Amino acid sequence: MVKHRNLVSFIITTLLYALLFGGYFYLMRTYIIADQAAQDSAIQLCLSEFVPEVVPEAQEAEEEPVVEEEPEPEPEPEPIVKEEPVVEKVIPEPVKPKVLPVPEVKKPKPKKKEIKKKKKVKKKKVRTRTAQSSRVGVKRRGSGHASVSQKNRFLSTVRQRINQNKSYPRIAKRRGMQGSVKVRFTILSNGHVGNISISGPKVFHSSARRAVEKAFPLSTKHIPVSLPKTVNLTLRYQLR
Repeated sequence: MVKHRNLVSFIITTLLYALLFGGYFYLMRTYIIADQAAQDSAIQLCLSEFVPEVVPEAQEAEEEPVVEEEPEPEPEPEPIVKEEPVVEKVIPEPVKPKVLPVPEVKKPKPKKKEIKKKKKVKKKKVRTRTAQSSRVGVKRRGSGHASVSQKNRFLSTVRQRINQNKSYPRIAKRRGMQGSVKVRFTILSNGHVGNISISGPKVFHSSARRAVEKAFPLSTKHIPVSLPKTVNLTLRYQLR
C-alpha cells in the first residue's frame, strides 16, 4: 500500500510540474508574438507616410545612346629594309706546330748485362759443385773401409743418446700402460735429424719424437756410416 501511495504522489507531482512549465512556455510565446506584431505595424505606418518624388529626367537617361562609327585607321607604311653588304669570312691559315728535336737517349748495351748474368750463373755452379764434392767427401769418409762392428757401435751410441732423452708419459704412468714404439728417422749429412716417423701406441708418440730430436745433432767427423743414413729403432716403455 505504501508503494502504491508513493507512486500516485509521484505521478501527481510530475503532472503539476508539467502543467506549470507548459503554461510558462505558452505565456512567453504569446508575449513574443504580440511584440513582433506591434513592431510590424509600426514599420508599415512609417512606410505609408513616405511618398517618393517622381524624377522626369530618369526617362531621358533610359534612351539608347547613339554610337558613332570610328574612322578606319590608315595603314602604316612598310619599313624600308636596307640591304647590308655581305662580308666574306676570312678563314685563317692553320699554324703548324713547331716540331722540337727529340734528344737521343743512349740505351745501355745489353751485352754487359748478359755477361754479368753469365758470371753469376758460373758462381752458382761453382758453389753447387763444391757443396756436392763436400757431400761426396763426407760419404767417402764415412764409408771408407768401415767394418760392421764400427757401424753397430755407432748405431748403439745413437740408441743410447735417444734412450737418455726419453721420458715416460704421465698419462701412461697413471693408467699403468706399457708398450713399444717403432721409430724411423734420417741422419742428415750435417749431423742433424729429419723425416721422423713413429708407429705404435699414440700415448708414446710425442715422447719418442722429443727423444729423437734432443739426441741430435751429431759430429760428422770420423763417422763409419755414409750420410745421409736412414735408421730404424724400437723404443720400449716399461714401468719399474
